Amino acid sequence: MTVYIAGVNQSVDTADTYFNEIKNLPISGSKVAKKKLLERQAILNFPVYDGKPLEARIEYARYIVDCPNCHSAEFAFEDKLFFCSSCLNSDIGRQIRKVKMPKDRKQIEDILGKRKIINRHWTNETIEELEKENLKMEVND
Repeated sequence: MTVYIAGVNQSVDTADTYFNEIKNLPISGSKVAKKKLLERQAILNFPVYDGKPLEARIEYARYIVDCPNCHSAEFAFEDKLFFCSSCLNSDIGRQIRKVKMPKDRKQIEDILGKRKIINRHWTNETIEELEKENLKMEVND
């Protein structure tokens, strides 16, 4: 059986890496991934909201963004734009929200890549805090 698990091919996946991997696999999820990527192209033509950007976070080796309207979460795309597939950003007239990725992204991904996938989380911790967490995990693993 073929599956794709976030965090296996790279330390942290975005929507781009995840859906682009799945679309090529001989699994039922490949059709959903292709559809999601096609929908993404249409979304890019929507107007962009001029409000404060949403912040991406990492959960189980996946970049995700929380919807401030319906409180669901979506994979974060590399284009740094967010469109909720649940509420369709209805609170802002179906405009696209901007997304802020971490400024120390490469370092964060490298540090998290040393952990088991189940422990690859980040929500604004500093590099130093992540490194300390890694040391504690080595002692406890």
